[in-house]
Amino acid sequence: MKKLFKRILIVLVCLSAVTAMASCQWIIKKPPQDKKIVVYMPDGAPLLSLTKMRADAQNVADGYKVDYQTVADPTALTAALMKGEADFAVAPINVCAALYNNGSGYLFGGVNIWGIIHIVSNIGSPVTLEDLKGESIVAFTQGGTPGITLRAVLNQNGIEYVEEANFLGHVGDDKVHIFYRASANLVVSDLLFQSIDGKEIRYALLAEPVVTAIAGPTQGNLYGPFLPAINISEEWAKNNGGTLYPQAGIIFKASLLENDKEFVNKFLDAARASADWALANPYEAGELAKNALNSAAIPGGAPVKAAVEAGRLPLNFYYPIEAKASVTAYLQAIIDDGSPTLVGGKLPDNGFYYRFT
Repeated sequence: MKKLFKRILIVLVCLSAVTAMASCQWIIKKPPQDKKIVVYMPDGAPLLSLTKMRADAQNVADGYKVDYQTVADPTALTAALMKGEADFAVAPINVCAALYNNGSGYLFGGVNIWGIIHIVSNIGSPVTLEDLKGESIVAFTQGGTPGITLRAVLNQNGIEYVEEANFLGHVGDDKVHIFYRASANLVVSDLLFQSIDGKEIRYALLAEPVVTAIAGPTQGNLYGPFLPAINISEEWAKNNGGTLYPQAGIIFKASLLENDKEFVNKFLDAARASADWALANPYEAGELAKNALNSAAIPGGAPVKAAVEAGRLPLNFYYPIEAKASVTAYLQAIIDDGSPTLVGGKLPDNGFYYRFT
């Protein structure tokens, strides 16, 4: 009996040893898993700002794998962020605020795109805001940054506007008539034909670097030419302490601060470095965006370089504390315009602005 017991005990010990060895081998052979970080960015200037990071496939820090995704449709971007699909994203400033106010769990990490919206004209002479009275402007995204900012600038200068369902052309009254298209691409298409329903287009609202691409020596003849006439950001600055309006910024999931705060800081620092690189190397940034990243909104290196050198494409990155005053003024203007829902109903509290600690 004792011999049988010893044999059973030996077998059990051997089995335990084999199991332990197998477990150790499994642990040793299992490859380490980097944490996946998903970054969403709209096509266009926001892509330019992060072009260097994405083209180099920067993972920012050891132990992380960053997945950069370009989103062409602004509406789709907002819907995805409401579902919390991205860890980081570049979004219009009002969307950043609305997401925070609606409890989506995102915090504000800084401004990386300042005002890039301009009114272009084919009338061939200097234009002021007063000259827009009695004219129709072909604009885009009524509920987005272009429409919001155009209306705010008109309000701040005491100029009445009417948002029309149809394009009216030159109407000769004392109001600005705004006709919206769903996208900037449709506005560009309108300029190619230089008329809508037989009525001449004299003014349109567009963003850089498309403005400069259209105004080029070849494209200009094709489109009218339509040349930069009014810098909306400069008009904004005249009534807001000389500062440009913040157009888009970086947001990130607040939950990352629990275990990945160091990564968050490194990512924002890398975003600033990427923006600095794009400003210093605008031609290369434009070429990378168009060719390496297949951007449909960036027309290439030459117009990006020209727009940056003309001061019409500010890609300067500002951390939250640096941009807070400008962001607050812009959001307040949206509220004053009677559109508080576009910022989530109110100004975001101080918790919105991430502080490096």
